[in-house]
Amino acid sequence: MKLFLLGRRHSVNHWLEDAAAAFAAAGHTVAVGHVRRPPIPAGIERALARPIGEALAQRIRRIAPDLILCIGGFHAPAAVLAPIAALPGRPPLAGWVGDRFDDDARGVADLYDAVGFTDTALLERHRSLGFRAASLFLPHAADPTGARPASEDRRRRMVFIANPTPHRRAVVAAVRQPLTLYGPAWTAEDGASHEVHAGRLAASALPPLYAGHLAALNIRNEINVLSGLNQRNFDPCLAGAALLTDDQPDLTLCFEPGVEVAVWRDTEELNDLYDRVLSNPSWAHALGERGRRRVLADHTFAARLDALKRLI
Repeated sequence: MKLFLLGRRHSVNHWLEDAAAAFAAAGHTVAVGHVRRPPIPAGIERALARPIGEALAQRIRRIAPDLILCIGGFHAPAAVLAPIAALPGRPPLAGWVGDRFDDDARGVADLYDAVGFTDTALLERHRSLGFRAASLFLPHAADPTGARPASEDRRRRMVFIANPTPHRRAVVAAVRQPLTLYGPAWTAEDGASHEVHAGRLAASALPPLYAGHLAALNIRNEINVLSGLNQRNFDPCLAGAALLTDDQPDLTLCFEPGVEVAVWRDTEELNDLYDRVLSNPSWAHALGERGRRRVLADHTFAARLDALKRLI
């Protein structure tokens, strides 16, 4: 299949780059266009939006893809997307959305033929606002080329790779045993016993980090997520790390809690689970292996593309 992917270059979760690499590895022909080019001043970005959209439309016309997919779909400026949507005889135009939105997203949402949402509450919001595009639940995904077997040759520690938010800081501060933290703005004040590596990581650095730790922590981003899962529900599992994740309504739609991932509802449960990881590495290895198998079976980018094609 010939795909044209749109999205923001170098977003914090590398979503566009990961999708492009995974689709290419699955045998698809992939071209990429950037709908936003930060960091530039907002006024300049607005002035460039229409010319960028027209240039992208011309590239799409030349390439003649079978599908146009915009990663982070509602973040695309309408002025960029409109010339693409207006192409005569174009292929289906779809968006993949993972962040909260309100009615002000209508101008972009209604340019799509279909929108996939990583969060069932966002899917319901799309429908309740009366956006006209077809829609479906389309969770985040993992690139199977990054799979690692669960093994005993791992650091007996739990790693958390994410941007800090107020909720995440509060949870991390309540974890009794040492964590390894990666991400911008974490400081020693977020937990005296934790090992802090401040700064952004390249996408290529994540699989080895997850594969090098016995367990991985996931804490939702309370600013963006309603019911859904984030990328950290899938990538650590793919790398064979035992995932300790907070309870989200969509979790049972993707995993079997307690069998493929460990679930906590408050920091006391999280501390108990982390103590179990440290005292019983064999349990953690088995949990990581079951999570890895589930991701490979059901949560790859290829599986998401199949679901989207069935809707379109």
